[in-house]
Amino acid sequence: MNNYVARTFDMDFVYLDILLCAVWMVILFKQKHTLALWFGLFGALVVFLVDDILWLRIQHTRFLEVPFHRDLFLFYFSFTYGMIEFSYVTVMFGARSMKIKALWTLFLYGGWLATALISQHVGIDDRIIDIGRDMSNARIIQVALVSGGYLLLLVLKYTWRPMKSLTFQRMLYLFLIGIVVHFGMEITLLVSGIRPAGNYVDVLLFNSLLEFNMGVPILYILWTAIRSKEAPDAAGPEPTKPGSLAAGQS
Repeated sequence: MNNYVARTFDMDFVYLDILLCAVWMVILFKQKHTLALWFGLFGALVVFLVDDILWLRIQHTRFLEVPFHRDLFLFYFSFTYGMIEFSYVTVMFGARSMKIKALWTLFLYGGWLATALISQHVGIDDRIIDIGRDMSNARIIQVALVSGGYLLLLVLKYTWRPMKSLTFQRMLYLFLIGIVVHFGMEITLLVSGIRPAGNYVDVLLFNSLLEFNMGVPILYILWTAIRSKEAPDAAGPEPTKPGSLAAGQS
């Protein structure tokens, strides 16, 4: 198993990544996905605290070589990742049709892939960034957190009124969302050469299955609590009413 997960890219990637995140946020705002924007901001803060405080300063498992202040880099690194991934899953929680899901997923994958590939072929700023994390003791913790999170959803299904209509099919859907969002990042990094190809199966498998699914149950509980104040059966089966990308607020 690969215990060190790394990526190498230049400053052009940073500029394009920030641009993608800005466009993503503008579209969320235009399409009235206000709650998704708030979840994205919340996610950016959580990721920064985990990355900068826990991994870098306490556990010393985060390693990076950057051409500017490392805290500023981790702020950028956490913001774009947290905003896009957390807001994407929030949109998926309330998606009203397959068309909406497909459009946002294509935007996610296409945006990340374009950012990664274009950055490899422009030479505006070729300063190199190396960043990695030692995962030696992390996998068992991740498995425990994912298992505990979905077990908590199961418990709440039978003990908390807003979650009573949660189905096992819906829980599987949530798990798949967690896989899809993180696989999108991993596969685009791998295809573009930003993520080293060594042991790529381990990285794709474990990162895609575990990384974001650690947080999906908690996010869904928060989303359900907020939505339950607006409408009953917030955790019920997904609406099937057709709609456009802008349909519904999530």
